[in-house]
Amino acid sequence: MINFPFSKNLKTEYKKNTPYPHIIIDDFFPDHILKEIYNEISLNKNWHSDSVDWTQKHQINKFYWPHDEISARTLDKVLPRTHLFLKYLNSKDFISKLSELTGIANLIGDEDFFGGGIHKINKDGKLDLHRDYNIHPTKKLYRRLNLLIYLNENWDENWGGNLELWDSNLTNCVKSVEPTFGRVVIFTISDNAIHGHPKPLNCPENVSRYSLALYYFTEENPRETNDHPVVFFDMV
Repeated sequence: MINFPFSKNLKTEYKKNTPYPHIIIDDFFPDHILKEIYNEISLNKNWHSDSVDWTQKHQINKFYWPHDEISARTLDKVLPRTHLFLKYLNSKDFISKLSELTGIANLIGDEDFFGGGIHKINKDGKLDLHRDYNIHPTKKLYRRLNLLIYLNENWDENWGGNLELWDSNLTNCVKSVEPTFGRVVIFTISDNAIHGHPKPLNCPENVSRYSLALYYFTEENPRETNDHPVVFFDMV
């Protein structure tokens, strides 16, 4: 389903990119498939927002679906086209391609989409800079990789909403990624992988910032750091 294979140069670029291994690819998936998914999720009425105080202030006007194991099991009925696409992104075939690109072996998808799935940010919304949770809360798998797919046609750069990749000292935004339609961002998860879109969206009331978020894990622990949930930073 992807539009091209991973070349040796792309694999090298992934490993060398700063502030941590990542790649940004446009036209990675066929437009007609992504447009079908966008049309489906833009009509979706099932959205959830975080009600936990310590995270709520860092995630303004952010909504997602599914939000638990039960809602994940109904995804095929609520959003059938999106469900099929997400199923492909969790397939052995696609995951083997991610391993080939990133050099991370034995990756495992998450059919419950804990913290992932479909994301929507409305006007004035933001997601503060953070490092992601590093262990799955129910499956005890170690988080290794993020895949983000943006679904925003005719996005105006003046609306903001850029994904920012920061250095580990929180002194510099090394890369700012506009969330344009079909753009894919893949990056390795570690405690140095600090990211977010901390500037509130300046889009019209009738516009939302849509993305798909897939997280991949391994049974092996690659780190010496302690397990932790998401860690937010207040510096922006």
